Amino acid sequence: MQLCSQSFPTLRRRGFTLVELLVVIAIIGILIGLLLPAVQAAREAARRMQCTNNFKQLGLALQNYASANNDTFPAGSCYFLGFDQNVGTVNCPLNSGIVFLLPYMEQNGMYNEYCRWAQDSLTNRSLTNGYGAPWDLSAANRDHWYGQKISALLCPSDGNNGEMTAATGSSCTNVYMCAGDGMWTFARRADQEWTNRSNIGPRAFWQREVWKRMSAITDGTSNTICLSECVVPATRETNVVRQGAVASYQPHDGEGRPQLCLDNALAADRMTVKNPCTVLWRGRIWSNGRAAEAWFTCTLPPNSASCVAGSFNSHEWGSFAPTSYHTGGVNALRVDGSVMFVSDTIDCGTLSAAQVTSGKSPYGVWGALGSINGGETATSF
Repeated sequence: MQLCSQSFPTLRRRGFTLVELLVVIAIIGILIGLLLPAVQAAREAARRMQCTNNFKQLGLALQNYASANNDTFPAGSCYFLGFDQNVGTVNCPLNSGIVFLLPYMEQNGMYNEYCRWAQDSLTNRSLTNGYGAPWDLSAANRDHWYGQKISALLCPSDGNNGEMTAATGSSCTNVYMCAGDGMWTFARRADQEWTNRSNIGPRAFWQREVWKRMSAITDGTSNTICLSECVVPATRETNVVRQGAVASYQPHDGEGRPQLCLDNALAADRMTVKNPCTVLWRGRIWSNGRAAEAWFTCTLPPNSASCVAGSFNSHEWGSFAPTSYHTGGVNALRVDGSVMFVSDTIDCGTLSAAQVTSGKSPYGVWGALGSINGGETATSF
């Protein structure tokens, strides 16, 4: 009997064609293209949250300082522990009010060393291994003091707040003090102002050699900001607007009109400034108390140009905008300890108006937030 043989079809594996492979690769590329912005946005959201938390920590430190000092806040800049260099002249004290918050930011060791160094430098410079007081700008001193990084003063969104290429060892800060709603000089006292209209210090939360009490903030602590942020320039010669470059053009007629800065500072591309200063210390020295280097004004909107009346190293008036790499605005700390996000498009009122020494700010909601006693209620941000 003959057996029947049955043949079965041979199964062949079919691979991807070139067209199919290209289609799959294209789809993967599209998905990556869609996901990357979301990932970057999530990362920036996390960085912004960390930045916000840093400001909350500073807000608690400021409140705790006031509680421990009879409802009094630190001066914006002052002479420190008897260090009397330049007292009685137009030159300014270089110690920042931020230094006094260190013990309330879990930085007791840093504060104690700061005090010891300052005291020793008054009596015997050799006790400090050749370094001066912490605000001394000598190169050796920068290597020691300005290399002390304080994380609460740094925003993770700013990639330039590490060591500077043109100032070795310099430790940076993204935290800036509010100088109110007028042009500000880092040197002058009230008795040194050109005119009465120039004396805008009493309207600001921070003021040179003035320790203000809580009761001075008559606009209310929830309607007044005391700190905000600025990005650190990549180099001392930068001319990029957002990196805090200060254009050497802001005519000062004793009236301080912010519009003069916007009219004259920006180059044709609207991204760089004309006549940039070439010795820019802005944001580079966390303990420095000079306004052009560590303060901002509520005159120009966030992330706009900053201007100084003369050379950056002179004792000149200026308008200094806060800046950040957050999309659309900057973080700011209210005096009550709460953090708000100030939009680039915040109402700035009439920028062509002259600054005032009393009454409502001419610079809209932004100016109202900067003044401590203008009589405004800032509710729209």
